[in-house]
Amino acid sequence: MVERYTSQKIPFSTILRWQFTKYLSPRSEDKHNLFVQTHDSLPDGDYAMWMGHASLWLSLAGTTLTIDPVFGDIPMHKRHTPLPVPVNTLHAQIILITHAHYDHFDRSSVRMLLKHNPEAVIVAPIGFWRYLNKEIERERCLELEWWESVMIGGLFITLTPARHWSKRTPFDTNKALWGGYVIQSKEHCLYHSGDTAQGGHFKEIAERFEIDEAFLPIGAYRPEWIMRHNHLNPQEAIDAAIDLKAKSLIPIHYGTFSLSDEPLHEPKAWFEHRIETNPPPFRAKLLEIGEIYRFNDKSTFTST
Repeated sequence: MVERYTSQKIPFSTILRWQFTKYLSPRSEDKHNLFVQTHDSLPDGDYAMWMGHASLWLSLAGTTLTIDPVFGDIPMHKRHTPLPVPVNTLHAQIILITHAHYDHFDRSSVRMLLKHNPEAVIVAPIGFWRYLNKEIERERCLELEWWESVMIGGLFITLTPARHWSKRTPFDTNKALWGGYVIQSKEHCLYHSGDTAQGGHFKEIAERFEIDEAFLPIGAYRPEWIMRHNHLNPQEAIDAAIDLKAKSLIPIHYGTFSLSDEPLHEPKAWFEHRIETNPPPFRAKLLEIGEIYRFNDKSTFTST
């Protein structure tokens, strides 16, 4: 089962070739930063707020949760867009972590959240306790296998498969699981894929859940011969939303960190063009960082 959804291993020689090519042909600094809507604090009511990259803040059924919170720079990569809400005003009852890579699990951000939210619970893939045992009591870190669920604060949270992998040090490759999350209240069902490449898991998720919003990654896809094993490009995200039978697609995982070879603004432009020229069978919404998405508002494609 795990092998079925484990990304193809990229030889170290291939990585070296990519980095050597980048060194010989350095690109100019990307100045096409995304617009950020800033707020003094988190909003009231039910909402989703994209915080940049894969970070999401959600309020559903009176419960506030965050997915993959990353507040600043990460090792070897600076953040190109500011955080839309002051760090000291952020609160969450639940912290969801999709996998161990540094752009999704930022220890300092999680530590800061736990300091300001001493009752918060962490939900993470099985094996993740190895990274958190100095940050939180064992009983407040709930580890899940794929398709395993937990009920917290009126929300039913399920870890779903993703075609990806896990690594944080030279010695822990795939020692912890990885995945996405389906989050259900009595009235709503949304999906955050985490990092993933194309795969049959999207159709499997559609067989089990009726997805209202799918938050899917559209960035970090070049060079294609490396990244296609780990991430989605804009077209692949659209195909994934179709497989999911999602009612709405909201792109994430772009414009914040320069992790790959495409310019920061390219995923957004590609997605806009694709949606405008060949409308898909679902609603699509491009959020600005910090934009408040209300679940009870009709979501239509907006070029922001």
